[in-house]
Amino acid sequence: MPAERVKIDQSTIARLAEGNARFQRGQRGALRPQLAYHDLTGLELSGLDFSGVDFSGASLHRVNARGTNFSGANLFGTDMRMAQLHGADLSRADIRGACLRGADLSEAKMFEADLREGTLLRQDKKGGLSPVDLEVLPVELVIANMSGANLTRAKLAGGFAVRADLTNAILRGANLTRIDLRNANLTGAVLENADLSQANLSGSSLHGAVLTGVRWLGVIMDGADMLGAVLDEPARTAALGALNVPQGKQTMTASIDELLAAHEAWARSVGETGKRLQLSGVHLGGVDLSNRDLSGAVLLNCVLTGARFVGAKLMVIDLTLSTLDQADFTGADLRAAIMKQAFLSRANLTNVNLDAVVLNNDAKHCRRSNLDQARLWNAQLRNASLRGASLLNADFQRADLTGADFTDARLAGASFVGASSGGARFDGADLRHAHGLSQPVPATTS
Repeated sequence: MPAERVKIDQSTIARLAEGNARFQRGQRGALRPQLAYHDLTGLELSGLDFSGVDFSGASLHRVNARGTNFSGANLFGTDMRMAQLHGADLSRADIRGACLRGADLSEAKMFEADLREGTLLRQDKKGGLSPVDLEVLPVELVIANMSGANLTRAKLAGGFAVRADLTNAILRGANLTRIDLRNANLTGAVLENADLSQANLSGSSLHGAVLTGVRWLGVIMDGADMLGAVLDEPARTAALGALNVPQGKQTMTASIDELLAAHEAWARSVGETGKRLQLSGVHLGGVDLSNRDLSGAVLLNCVLTGARFVGAKLMVIDLTLSTLDQADFTGADLRAAIMKQAFLSRANLTNVNLDAVVLNNDAKHCRRSNLDQARLWNAQLRNASLRGASLLNADFQRADLTGADFTDARLAGASFVGASSGGARFDGADLRHAHGLSQPVPATTS
């Protein structure tokens, strides 16, 4: 039977947290608290410093620990059901065998955290170690909210995460072997170089997830929805039974040249002749569409890796959820283009025009280019024009934005970490909650 926990009250936990902060600062006489097998149920812990503290076997059921520092802490076998851990720091924490059912871990820092299964031990009266529970318990993350959490190189082998929310979570290099992710939401998650061997992703949503360099041995993908997911060849091979995996050109009703000719006739005649180009889930990597007129075309969930669009007319084109890594758009006309959740890593957008289009000569009514949640990692946007464009939560990590014009653009929540923005303009842009800009920007205008 589990050992009885020692109840602790709010005033005591506040005093112990302050003692730990003094210990962390190296103050003389300060002691690190020991909270193994204590009961902290429902306590207010937000913003406190418990880095390195031993909580093994403790109850943190329904605690409010928003923004709390648990880095390097021992949380082995803890009960953290329904705990509020938004923005908490759990980096390198030992969370093996813990129960996090229904916990809110959104935006939590879980870099290199250990969430594998474990058996809880406690010292007996003779000084030996006895198991509190003989069963080897997996970490339970059922219906946990881990949206936006950073789980880079975390260990979740054997975890139970059915219906967990991992929207936009970072799982680069994570060990996810044997994890149960049935019906989990991994929309927009980054799983580059993760190990998913023998994992179960049946029924999961992987919309726009980045799945390159992943290990897939024995993975189960039945009914997983991979709409807009970024896949390499091993991922496409492993996706047996998955939905919305892009297929080859053989699925098209005509050759690409015939389809382009029909579309250009449609564009010239404003729909009187020809046929609009509408493709979904087609692999067109490396295709050369330079100087062609694809205005108004629809290319949803298509793979266009390395495609060339140099000088192309692409007004009002819809490239939602398409993979466009290393594509070349130099000098293209992309006014009012729709590229929501597109993957544009290392794409060349030098001198492109992504401006909004004014309708009926009324400045109050315009059609904006839409790159909401697009990933533009290491992309080239030198001297690009994005006036009035919508770029909500777009990711410009390490992008070259030299001389780009973002006047009146919507950039709320955008990430500019590592981006170079010398000479870029942000006059009137909405930059609320944007982060990582290396230069001062003018105040937002409403």
